[in-house]
Amino acid sequence: MMQYGLDSGGITKQGREKMLHNESRELLVEAYKKHPVAKDIAEAFSVSKDTVYRLVRQKAQTGTVALRASQRGRKKVLTEKDLSDIKEKIESQNDITIEEIRDALSLKASYSTVERAINHMGYRVKKKSLYASERDRARCAGKTYRVARTVKGN
Repeated sequence: MMQYGLDSGGITKQGREKMLHNESRELLVEAYKKHPVAKDIAEAFSVSKDTVYRLVRQKAQTGTVALRASQRGRKKVLTEKDLSDIKEKIESQNDITIEEIRDALSLKASYSTVERAINHMGYRVKKKSLYASERDRARCAGKTYRVARTVKGN
């Protein structure tokens, strides 16, 4: 069963400290530099000794103790360069397909990721259909809806 405690900031789970904001983190590291006793600093800031050591180590390694919120979550598959390259391809050849874009730029992003990026740029994606004269040809028949499936192994 989870236990909860009441502190000045509201209800928190016991055994888990409040999140320190960037200013408090800087003050904690400065306090540790002046008085290098982690237990005293931890009690003063209501954090664990491990947090004190971690923040001091982080400051020494990276030069900052700021929250690393930008490092959280899933990273974007398409970079800004990829997006600008896609836009250039579309502007130079407006009837290019998504698969042709992925092949030409050697993108590792999925079809739907590239499609969403194109839609976000304000372009519309249309299926490329064959002209009537091309549909009658034996070599073109069925190309618009054919899906190739390869079986690995055997």
